[in-house]
Amino acid sequence: MIYHPQTPQEAVNLRKEHADTAVYLAGGTDDLRLGGAAEGKDLIDITGFDFNTITEKDGKVYIGALCTLQDVVESDQIPSFIKEAALFCASFAKRNSATVGGNIGLRRSDSYLAAALTAADAALKSVTPHGEEDKAIGEYLQSDCKRLIEYIVIDKNRTGWVKRFGNTSSSHAALIAAESNGIYALSVSGSKFAYGTTPELAGDMTFADDITGSAAYKKYLAETVFTLGR
Repeated sequence: MIYHPQTPQEAVNLRKEHADTAVYLAGGTDDLRLGGAAEGKDLIDITGFDFNTITEKDGKVYIGALCTLQDVVESDQIPSFIKEAALFCASFAKRNSATVGGNIGLRRSDSYLAAALTAADAALKSVTPHGEEDKAIGEYLQSDCKRLIEYIVIDKNRTGWVKRFGNTSSSHAALIAAESNGIYALSVSGSKFAYGTTPELAGDMTFADDITGSAAYKKYLAETVFTLGR
């Protein structure tokens, strides 16, 4: 079944009411693939909402959750290392349909944007069952709340760097690391998302063997990536 809510609040209430049987549908690049997040579930269609623009106000850039990764790449308002992270999605066709909100909301360990946006100290403007609320993106990624993301907010002049390690440009990333203004973030396949104000994040992480590489390989990357720097 596909639900067509008229407002973001209605969408969130539907998600809460059908917590075990429904997911949000935006770009659908993961939801609609075989074995994706929506397999066997109902869909809450949010494509008609108007948070699909990139705007600037008072030195902050507001990236609509329904903007695509390609929108991010083409914007002159977004910091270059965030655009570089969006380009980790090697397929133009996929970048042109995958949404920013979907890439964050799925909380995948190979998220293109999670590490870079967290290092950038980005915040989420979102809707919860209790109304609108702002939340630090790093906190959101370490939780399992079902809020609906409206905008990602970052400083326009933020600087930093982001690195990706994977077998090929199109395969799932083994590790994505980012740093900005003393904030470090790590997305590692098979591990919980980690961030903080020290580059020594690997010490508290658990690593696992999977298709992207061995636990030992990923641990080595996590322990050395921040010493390599840009």
